[in-house]
Amino acid sequence: MDNLSARIIELASGVYVIPGSTNVGVITNEVTSSNNETAAPSIEVYLVDSGCTEIDGEYVLDVLKAFFEQQGQNFSLKAILTTHGHADHCGAHNFLKDETGCELWASKNEAGHMETPIVQAATLWGGYPPHELRTLFFMPASTKVNRFISEADVIELSGSRKISFIPLTGHSYDALCIIITDKKGHKVIFPGDNIFPRNEIINHWIPLIQNPVEYMNSLDKLCAIEKVDWCIPSHGDFLKRNINEAAELDKIAIISTRTCILDSLKTKKRLTVEEIVKYVADKNDMQLSLSQYALIHSTVKSYISIMHDAREIKMEVDNNRLYFSLKEGRQA
Repeated sequence: MDNLSARIIELASGVYVIPGSTNVGVITNEVTSSNNETAAPSIEVYLVDSGCTEIDGEYVLDVLKAFFEQQGQNFSLKAILTTHGHADHCGAHNFLKDETGCELWASKNEAGHMETPIVQAATLWGGYPPHELRTLFFMPASTKVNRFISEADVIELSGSRKISFIPLTGHSYDALCIIITDKKGHKVIFPGDNIFPRNEIINHWIPLIQNPVEYMNSLDKLCAIEKVDWCIPSHGDFLKRNINEAAELDKIAIISTRTCILDSLKTKKRLTVEEIVKYVADKNDMQLSLSQYALIHSTVKSYISIMHDAREIKMEVDNNRLYFSLKEGRQA
């Protein structure tokens, strides 16, 4: 395969990434047969996510085959560790499972979305989704999870390394950050979509967020992890050691969206969700397609819910229409 070194990049001993529209992590584990201790160890591989479609799965498998052939090693795909159940992270799971016999691991609550994927599209739409949202990008094939993983789980690896997990909420219900720690305590982390690097957040200033407060708390949890040599967000550039800059920029984006919603409610006494979405999109120079509208609409409604719970915004039904307005004292 041409340019193999650009297709799979070494981050640390036994830890790699296959860059793509969704960055896929590769973790290797040397396993020695107890029946033949003189034989060369076989290589077990754990993937972090798989990509959006079968085409992504084919690409990942081709890269792995070429890489291990170049190393003169045989490998087996042990399991795919799922950061969260959105389609662009688990859309190739079934293909890779069928091709290799690997297992599919995820947190319990994310597994529900993976096994009943129409829930993802219905969540965005707020009801049964139209056919434009019943596509692979929003609704992949149903995926049966073999094992639930949680913060309590630790996977021991060769070379005195280990895989551990921390829960991250805000982007999805029960996402996981996958952490690979070497014998000196240095780490490579795969946080899924719970952090966006500069190039991604600038281009997508209002990313899909289900709870902005929890998202910011998850950013703080990521920044508190010690001895992080590499942080590999699922989309965009890799972060070398210091992830605080990206986390702060993500927080600014969240605060900016919150402020924009509050500003919209200063323009009139009360607004509908549709009017708030239009205001936010216009102020951010966005021309929304149907799929983008669904993502932004869902995200804005999540902000409104959190702000309503914080008693910053009130809502009322009047003449069969739902309106939102600022609480008294916030109009200035």
